Amino acid sequence: MTTTRKVKLKEIANILNGMPDTRLPEKAKAVGALRYNFIQPNHLGIFNDIYSVSEIRRYVSVDENYFVRKNDILLKRLNPDIATLIMEDMINTVFSSNLFVIRVRNDYCPAYIACLLESHGLNWLNSNIVGSVAAIRSVSAKSLADLDISSIEYDKQKAIGRMWLLYKKRRKLLANMIEEDQRLMVAIINSIAVGTKEEV
Repeated sequence: MTTTRKVKLKEIANILNGMPDTRLPEKAKAVGALRYNFIQPNHLGIFNDIYSVSEIRRYVSVDENYFVRKNDILLKRLNPDIATLIMEDMINTVFSSNLFVIRVRNDYCPAYIACLLESHGLNWLNSNIVGSVAAIRSVSAKSLADLDISSIEYDKQKAIGRMWLLYKKRRKLLANMIEEDQRLMVAIINSIAVGTKEEV
């Protein structure tokens, strides 16, 4: 029986801290400020989606490393529960200091790393978390960097990554079906209630 080789996340990816959400004074916003789309933790959905983005303004241009790119993985710094893989480039979009971006190097599949982070990586991080007694828990960059990743053949990584993305899509479809069924049941019950009143 062969043993799967382990590597540290810091050996195969860059781990980036986001930007603070500092606000410009209202008067300053109209005078020469640069506008950027801004992703915060509450914008992330459970189906590998992003609900929306907000806006921030800066006097100084943002370093290119802060721009969200295709294949970046977003992870919440506080109470991490999901990993979000960016499927397409997001123009002029930066990320909050309450998020980490994991930027995987070319010899590893980003979807595979996102899958591992979400499935067993978050359990490991939660057991090595800062402030575990408190209601709000915070992941450190060091604990994230030291996370063990199973190193397997790239084709297997791609297959697992595709399965994870398909699982996300199926969950979303199922959630939409349940929501539609609930609406239908409410409509039927309401129509019965209205019919009963008319008969009375």
